[in-house]
Amino acid sequence: MSKSSFEKKIEQGFYAIGRQRDQLASEKRRLARQLRYAQHSARLASLSKQYDFGMVFFAAMGAVLLIVFDGRSGSDAWLTPVLSLSLMLFACANALRGRKMVSRIRNFNDRFGSWQF
Repeated sequence: MSKSSFEKKIEQGFYAIGRQRDQLASEKRRLARQLRYAQHSARLASLSKQYDFGMVFFAAMGAVLLIVFDGRSGSDAWLTPVLSLSLMLFACANALRGRKMVSRIRNFNDRFGSWQF
C-alpha cells in the first residue's frame, strides 16, 4: 500500500467519524427537544386537571352551603350565603383559569405538535 493511499484511507476515516459525530449530536438534540415537549405537555395537562378539580370542589362547597342556608335562621344567617357565594365566585374564577389553560394547551399543541421528532 502506497503512502498516499494510506493517507486517503485515514482522511476517509476522519470524515466518517466526523459524520457519525454530527449525526449523534443531531439525534441528541432531537431527543432533548422531544423530551422537553413531552414534559411541558404533561405539566400543562396536570395543571388543567387541577383547575377542573378546583372548579368542581368549590362549586360543590358553595352549593352545599346554600342548601344549609335554607334550613338555618338566626342572627348570623347572613354569613352562610356570603360564604357560599364567595366559594361559587372562586369556582367561576377557577373555571375561567381552566379555560385559559385549555386554550394554552391547544396553542402549544398546534404550535409544536406537528414537529417531526
